[in-house]
Amino acid sequence: MILEDILIPRWNTRLLMVGCCMVSGLGWLGCEKAKPSSDQAASKPAQRVTVAAAIQGEITDSVELVGRTEADERVSIQSRVSGFLLKKHFVDGQLVKEGDLLFTIEPDEYQAILNQSLAQVDVANTRLDMAEKTFARSKKLIKSKAISREEFDQNQAAVAEARATVAAAQANAARVKLDVDYTKITSPISGRVDRALLDEGNFVTGGLAGGTTLTTVVSDRPIKAIANVDENVRLKFMRRQREVAGKDFAEADKVDDLKIPCDLQLPDEKGFPHAGMLDYAENQINQQTGTSQIRGIFPNENGLLKAGMFVRLRVPMSDPYLAVLVPDKAIGTDQATKFVFVVNGENRIEQRTVEVGDRQGNLRVIKSGVLIDDSVVVAGLQLVQPGMMVDPVMAKE
Repeated sequence: MILEDILIPRWNTRLLMVGCCMVSGLGWLGCEKAKPSSDQAASKPAQRVTVAAAIQGEITDSVELVGRTEADERVSIQSRVSGFLLKKHFVDGQLVKEGDLLFTIEPDEYQAILNQSLAQVDVANTRLDMAEKTFARSKKLIKSKAISREEFDQNQAAVAEARATVAAAQANAARVKLDVDYTKITSPISGRVDRALLDEGNFVTGGLAGGTTLTTVVSDRPIKAIANVDENVRLKFMRRQREVAGKDFAEADKVDDLKIPCDLQLPDEKGFPHAGMLDYAENQINQQTGTSQIRGIFPNENGLLKAGMFVRLRVPMSDPYLAVLVPDKAIGTDQATKFVFVVNGENRIEQRTVEVGDRQGNLRVIKSGVLIDDSVVVAGLQLVQPGMMVDPVMAKE
């Protein structure tokens, strides 16, 4: 028993040591197998990235503003006289010219009053004729003292009174004739007429106060666009005015005298295809909002622009100059820092901090950090890092 107790543990110990050696050997073999060779690392392909060359272009510094269009002229059409609406003379939404007939108010009552007024003019003229003849006889009779001086004076006064009566009758007839004319309602401007707000046969209340609005006419050729600007932009704008005007700035009566261009963009458009000019700048800053208004005017020859549209305005703040441009999508952001990845002559990635300027379409102005013809990464920015070897492929234009 004593011999077995001694031999068995020793045998087990030897088996345990052999097993451990086998496991260690297998582990070493596995590690050796997983370790890549230097040849394999060198043969790994470089990351393919899309690049574009930085270019030089002529640009203009500008500010972009959100604004709203408004009609050059807008008139509410009201009747000056009351009466039943006899006729509508236009199709809703059509273009009309200044002086075109829009509505007719029933004129019969006003024509009757005019006829009565004209008759009163005739009566007054007849009485004036009689008074003048009587006074003419009085002039002869007074010389022979056939009539008294008092009668002569009365006949002379009768002529003056008759003349005044004629003038009053004529004035009344002219006023009534205006009422007749007002039964024909014409467009005071050229533009596009809105729908009629009242159908034929309805009663129209006339007068300047509380009169019935029948429709509106809007002139949108040209059309205007108004935008609010903060104090910083307003200061830039004022400095630009001084640059454009030079010594004559203080003598410029109107903003449009300075010929500052202003371009407009609709929400579904690329670029700013509508060219115009600034024609107004508010003369003070609103103390509550800290903003002021500027306004541009645009020819709108094709009639695409309508009053009330939201638009973007672009106002240049410098003369054209040459600048370095890169695709806007090449610019990355690290907190407040802007950067680009540049592929150097060894096809390695360099990260460069850049100072950016205005956007010009799909391009961005680079004030510092990139040179002309530098290759900047425009696709796969998330796949590269500084010092990395890459396979650059030029982007298709």
